[in-house]
This record gives sequence, structure tokens and C-alpha cells, in this order.
Amino acid sequence: MNKNFDYRHKRVLIVDDQRAFQIMLKTMLINFGAKDVTHVGSAEDALKQCRNNTFDLLLVDYNLGSGINGRQLFEALKMDKLLPIHTVFFLVTGDNSKAIVLSAIQMTPDDYLMKPFSQNELNLRIQKAFNKKDALLPIYQAIKNNDFAQAMDECDNVIIYSARFRNYCRLFKAELLIEKEMYAEARTILEDFIEDHPHTQAQLLLGRVYYLEKKYQQAIPLLTEIIKYNPMILDGYDWLAQCFKDGGDTEKALEIVQRAIKHSHLSLDRQGLLAELALDTNMNTIAKEAFFAILMQTKNTIHQNPQHLINYVQAIILVAKHEEDGFKQGRLLQEISGLFHRSSQQHPYVEEGELLALEGYSLASIHNVKGNQVKAKNTLLKSNEAYLVEPEATPEWLGPQLVNLLAELEEFELADKLRPYIQQGDVHSEKLLASICGVEDSKEIKFQHHNKLGIDAFTEHNLEVALEHFETALSIAPLNTGAALNKVQVCLALLVKIERPWPEITKKVSDTLIELENFPLSEQQAERKAELRKEFNIQRMQAKKRANN
Repeated sequence: MNKNFDYRHKRVLIVDDQRAFQIMLKTMLINFGAKDVTHVGSAEDALKQCRNNTFDLLLVDYNLGSGINGRQLFEALKMDKLLPIHTVFFLVTGDNSKAIVLSAIQMTPDDYLMKPFSQNELNLRIQKAFNKKDALLPIYQAIKNNDFAQAMDECDNVIIYSARFRNYCRLFKAELLIEKEMYAEARTILEDFIEDHPHTQAQLLLGRVYYLEKKYQQAIPLLTEIIKYNPMILDGYDWLAQCFKDGGDTEKALEIVQRAIKHSHLSLDRQGLLAELALDTNMNTIAKEAFFAILMQTKNTIHQNPQHLINYVQAIILVAKHEEDGFKQGRLLQEISGLFHRSSQQHPYVEEGELLALEGYSLASIHNVKGNQVKAKNTLLKSNEAYLVEPEATPEWLGPQLVNLLAELEEFELADKLRPYIQQGDVHSEKLLASICGVEDSKEIKFQHHNKLGIDAFTEHNLEVALEHFETALSIAPLNTGAALNKVQVCLALLVKIERPWPEITKKVSDTLIELENFPLSEQQAERKAELRKEFNIQRMQAKKRANN
């Protein structure tokens, strides 16, 4: 212990929801000589304090009741640049479950303390953390200044002059080189290090370098050996899974990620990788569970995002579509409805209008899975009418799903209207949509082909050919309102062209208009239908007059 260490000028922030522990910890720090100790009971209050003040030491409990936990507070502080490079951050917890401990360690705070601890242990650990931080401060300053060359020089200075932190800086230097994609240089440092010290962290970094260099045959045995003898080193599973994934063995990659998640499920990146691999191997239920874990872990955090919500909705839809048991399918679809119970309170990070649109999309998807396409279309068009009128206003996280469902409900023209404004979704959304669509794309291509030929023939006044193509298009996509209206229009043109109306043509118009009564229409389609019905009524009146004369 450094007897010259001085607490008097250290500003300390304690974050703990238990008042008794706040007082106990503050008493310990005062006994060490600390003069400036602040304590708050929530992460939200801690963020406010850090926005207005600079602290030298943060002692943060992992479990902070409802809202953001200590690990998520650490992420938020780093993201918002509220942790100065000199500040020491401790995570403290009384929960010694494996998942919590591994999750906290992976966040790489300056230190991690398990309750209960003695006053002497706390003092020793704080001094040790500050000594390390002070020794490495020039490196952190260079990194903050984006001065890579200076950071390398400062690492070399510590390696030469500080026996205590020499090995740490050798590995830290390798990590900086990896971040700069200077893999050969990093590999040299790590191979030399391992020759002197068979250090697990060095081996893990070397396995990562081998993976990034696409040297899977070297990475796989090294990473396999690491997790065999060190099963709690979760990064080893991640890089090993990536090796198998990129090497083409997706099933093996999935099995490895599942093993890691059994140790600790509290990693968004790992859950995301699990979801991706599960979709690639058609393990849709596993994917659904992973998307649910992501949704729950991001709730009330800096990572909350409507994309996580809609990914989970799509995952449920995907599983439900392949579920043959009607009862189980119904239970699955109830999960979607439950997501929107008291929805504004459950999802405050989504704007009200967008949330209503998402709820409408979700309910329409339920109707579609149950086989009620007309009800699905009606629900979708009503709930997302604003985006169909002004497609440029469509939220980027919702757009691809709307296009997909419109196409599945055979509203290809409306889908085409939205497509120019749709950005590519995240990798999970793209995979989910591809899995939900299956081979439906060929249906749209065939429909579009005949619908276009019909429009071209109508433009050239080749009405019989146009009618044939529109009827073929409707045989492919009987729910398509645009083609149905096109059919009515070409039939009306035929009735004008011939001297004596054909009864079969008149019946086609009448039957199609009756069918359209049950079809949900966009505002533009409804106006077009009204105009065509008006024209048809005029023609029928004229035909009666001719017959009476």
C-alpha cells in the first residue's frame, strides 16, 4: 500500500440504491481521508451529477433497482464522454452469480468489487487502481488526442521503464495495432510475448489476430485450447464462433455461441450473433429467444431502439408461420399483442404515431399468419396510411417490413411506391425478412410481368390482350387491388368500343366491383374505384336507353 496516497483531493461519487450501504461506504472513504464524497441512489441521478461535475473515483453498484443498472451506467458514461481519462471506475455488487460477474468483467471497468469487503481491501484496491491509471495516463491522453504514434511511443516508455506494467503495455500495444488493422505487427508482438510467457490474454489476442487475417486453421485450435482450460473467458467463444461462421460451418458456430451464453447471457453482441446464426440454420425458436433477450437487455438503456422491438415481432411471426399446431400458433401470436398492452408506457422511446403504425403492422401480420389476408390488408392500410401517402416520412426501421408485408398481401404497387424511400435494414432485419418471404419473390415478378404487359396493351388500345394479361395477373395475385381496378378499366373500355355490350364483359365488371367492396383500399384507390363505378353506371344507363329505343 502507498502510504503517501492522498484521498483529500479526490472527488468521489457513490452510486447505490441502498441507503445503508451508501453511508457505510462514505464512512470508509472519510476514514481514508476523503473530504468530497457525494452519493446518489440511481443511475439517472449519477448521470446528472457527472454532467455537472468531474469525479476522480466512481463506486457504482451493479444492481440499482428499476431502470439502468451499473453496467449500463458505465456504458452511458463512456458513450457520452462523461468519464475523464484520469477517473477510476469501480463496479460493486453483492450478486455473485456467474452471469453477472462475467458480464461486469467483460465491460472492463478499472476494478470490480464483490460485497462484502473489508475497509482494508477497499483501500488497497482503490490505491492499486489509481497507481495503474496514473502510470498509463500518457497513453490514454494520446489515444484521446487520436495520436496513434504518440500512444505507441508512450507504450514503449512504460515497457522500458516500468517493470510493474511492462507486460500489460505489451498486450495493450498489440490491441492498439489490432484496432488499426496492423495485424502482422500485432502478431509479432504477441508471438514473442507468448514465447516468453504462455499468457492466456496474449493467446486470446493472437487467436483474434489469426481470425482477422483469415487464418482459421491456426485460430481454431488456439481458441479451442483457451476455452477448454479457461471456460469463463467468453471472448474466446466469440472469436472461435466467428472462425467457424466465416469458414462456413454455421452449425458449429451456433453450438459454440450457445455454450458461451450458458455461462453469461448478458451480452448484446453475443445475443445478436446467436440470433444471426440461428436464422442461418433455420433454428427460428432460438432466434426468437435471442431477439427477446436483446429487447429486454436494451430496455431503459442507451441501446433501446425500435429496431429491437420489430425484430422480435418478426421473429415471432416467423416461428408462428411454421407452427402447425393451431393452439401453439395462437399462443405465439398473443406474445405480439402483449407487446402493445399499455404500449406508450412500455415503449416510451418510440414516437406515438410510429408506435401506432408498428402496432398496426404487427396486428396485420397476425391476421396474415392466420390466413385472413383481407383483414390483414385493411389493418395495415389504415394504420400506416400516413406513410403510404407520404412514403418519405416512413421510419427507416419500419420501412422494409411494410414493403415486405404489402408484397405478401399482393399490394405490389404500394410496395413499389415505398421502395425508393427504404434504406437497407440491419443484418437481423434483412435475414428475418428473407426467412419470412421464402420464395414469394417469384410470385411478384410474374405478377408484375403480366400487369405491365396489360398496361402496355391497354396503352396501345389492344384491349382484348390487356384484359387477358390483367386476368392472368389476378390469377397469380388475387388480392391485388391495382390489377382488379385495371381489369375494370379495360372492361369499361371494351364496352365503349363495341356497339352491343357483351354480357360476359358486363358481368366481369359487376363481379369485380362487388369483390372490391370487401377489399381495403388506399385513398387513391378508393377514388379510382368510385370513378370507375360512376362510369359503369353511366354506361348501363345508356345501354338501357338504347334497348328501349
